[in-house]
This record gives sequence, C-alpha cells and structure tokens, in this order.
Amino acid sequence: MASTISHKLKNRLYRPLAILFWLAVWQAAAIAVGHEFLLASPLQVLQSLGQLLLKGTTYQAALKSTGRIMLGFFASLVFSLLLAAGAHKSTLLRELAAPLVSAARSVPVASFVILAIILVSTRWLSTLIAFVIGFPVIYLNLLEGIKNRDIKLRQMATVFRVPFLRRLFYINLPQIVPYLRAGAATALGLCFKSGIAAEVIGIPSGTIGEALYRVKVNYYTAELFAWTIIIVVLSLLASALMKWMLDTGLRRLERL
Repeated sequence: MASTISHKLKNRLYRPLAILFWLAVWQAAAIAVGHEFLLASPLQVLQSLGQLLLKGTTYQAALKSTGRIMLGFFASLVFSLLLAAGAHKSTLLRELAAPLVSAARSVPVASFVILAIILVSTRWLSTLIAFVIGFPVIYLNLLEGIKNRDIKLRQMATVFRVPFLRRLFYINLPQIVPYLRAGAATALGLCFKSGIAAEVIGIPSGTIGEALYRVKVNYYTAELFAWTIIIVVLSLLASALMKWMLDTGLRRLERL
C-alpha cells in the first residue's frame, strides 16, 4: 500500500518537473537565438497572452471562431449518427457512403478550403471544414460500435420481446456511447485544428484565423504562441462540454 502511494506521488511530481524542464529548454533556445521575432521566450509569450486577454476583440474572435467550428462539429455528429444507423441496416447505403468517407479522410484540408472558398462565403468556411473533417471520424467509430454490440444481449432482447425504446436506451446505447465519445473527442480536436487553419487561408473578418494571419505577416512569434495557448484552451473546454452533454443526454434518456 505504501509503495503504491509513493509511486502515485512520484508520478504526480514527474509531470510538473517535465513541464519545467521543457520551459527551461524553451527559454535557453530563445536566449540562444537572441531575436524575439524568430523565437519568443516563455515570459514574452505570457506577457503577450496577458495583453490579448485585456482586449475585447480577443474574446469576440474566440467566440466567433469557436461557435462556427462547434456548429460544424455538431452538424457532423448528427449526420454521422443518421448515416451510421442507415448504413448498418443497408449494405447499399454503406457502400455508397464509403467513397465519401475515404475522400473526407484522405483529401488535404487545403484542397477542401480552396474549394469551399469558391463555393461558399468565407464567413462559414470553418463550419464547413469542421463538418467535413469531423464526419468520417465519428461515422467510422459509430459503425465500429454498432458492429461490436454484444450478440447475446441482442438475442436475449429478441427472445423476451423487449420493446424497441427499452432495447435502444438500455442495451444498444450504453454499448455504442463509448465509441461515440472516443470518436467525438478525436473529431473535435481535428475540427479545431482544421477550422482555424481554414480561417488562416480564407481570412474571415474578426476571427482567430485573421489574427493568426496578421501575426504571420508581422512575425509576432510571442503573439503566435499566445493565440496557440488560447486555441488549445478553447479546444479543451469544448471537449469537456461535449462529453458532459453526451453523458447528461444519455442519463436523461435512460430515465424515460
């Protein structure tokens, strides 16, 4: 017991030490380079982050970009749920969807972005790209979850003539939700990365992508790192919100 506690304490100690180590390496590299516009130090990045957090435009850009990316993500979630349910029942639909899924997984984001700029307004560029990137990840995870359901539980439900809704809420959903959570978490991270990248290319007004493009033009590396921190935090918060919504929704469905 004592050795287990000691092992856990060591593990907790190693993480902050590892962070401090890499911060020290970063600081040493910044000193060695000697030019802030090439590589800003951690303190310069922290100062730039503080300045960004004092500006109202920072929160406006964060809300605008996050809202549009989350809209694309939830659209891909709903579409994937419907398509996976249909593809499980129909081999023809599954085969028709296969080339679409392969294209969404393999075609470079830049190609989608350029095509999207031609077809739609840059205002909704990140929404469209988030949808395209998130859809195949969630869809394939859902198909895997549906395929790996316990056959014995399904047979038991058939033998005892369990009603459809009870079978859905108490047998099928609990087995599929872990796959949905894993796929949605992975997809959401990809949606943020691709959505922001799309904004940098399309430069829609008042977004994080526009701010990053301005940073690129002016070589503000401290601000670049500061915006990166903001994007990571937004992605983590969105992921936590998504997991909470899925868990809460499942619990409420089980009470019906």
